[in-house]
Amino acid sequence: MGKALLAAFERIVIFDFDGVLTDTLAEMLRFSDQVCAELGYQRQTTPQDIHGLPRMGFDHLARQLGIAEPLIPQYVQKVLQCFDESPITYTLFDGMDAVIRDLATDSILAIVSGNLQRVIRRFLAKVQLESCFWRIEGIDQVGSKSEKIRAIRQSLSLQLPAFMIGDAVSDILAAKEAGAVSIAVGWGHQEHQKLLQAQPDYLAQKPEDLIEIIRHQSSSRSL
Repeated sequence: MGKALLAAFERIVIFDFDGVLTDTLAEMLRFSDQVCAELGYQRQTTPQDIHGLPRMGFDHLARQLGIAEPLIPQYVQKVLQCFDESPITYTLFDGMDAVIRDLATDSILAIVSGNLQRVIRRFLAKVQLESCFWRIEGIDQVGSKSEKIRAIRQSLSLQLPAFMIGDAVSDILAAKEAGAVSIAVGWGHQEHQKLLQAQPDYLAQKPEDLIEIIRHQSSSRSL
C-alpha cells in the first residue's frame, strides 16, 4: 500500500472470523463430531468444550475431546476439510455488514483467523464484502496469530493505531503480544467471564459497539 493511499486511513482494524464476523459454532460442533467418529471416538462436542478452551484452535479442541496426540494433526486437517468442502450456510452476525462497510471508509481492515484463507474469501465473496479487506490471513498461512498481527502492523505503519477484535482468550492474548488494542466481543464462541479473565481493553456487546469503541479510542489517542 502506497504512502499516499495509506495516509487516507486512520487505523488498522483486524477481525477474527469464526464467532466475530459469522456464527460457525453449529458447523464446528457438527464437523468435530463427524471427524471424531471417523477417528474412532464416540465423543459429542459441546459448546462447553469450546467455551473452556485456554486458546482457541482445533488442536486445542482435539485435546479437550481426548483425541490422542498422534491423531491431532489428522483431526485438525479433517475438520478444516469439512469447512472447505461444505456449502456455506452460515451468515454474518446481525449488524456486522453495516459495521464493516462503515469502518472500511477510514480504516484498513484485515482478518486473522484459525480457519482456512480460501474458506474466508469464499464467505466474503458470498456476502459481497471481500473488497473491504486489505489482507486475509488464515491458518494455512505461516505464523502464529500474534506474529500475523505484528506483520500486518509492520507492513503498514507502526504509527497507526491497531485493533484486534476477537471472541476468544487467544485473540486477546495475541493482540497484547502484538501491541494492538484488544476488543473482546460478547456474541462469540467463548463466554464473557472467560474473556474478561484475559483482561481485554474493551468488551463490545453488539457489533454496533465496535464503531464507537474504535473511533473513540482513536480520537482519544490523537489528542
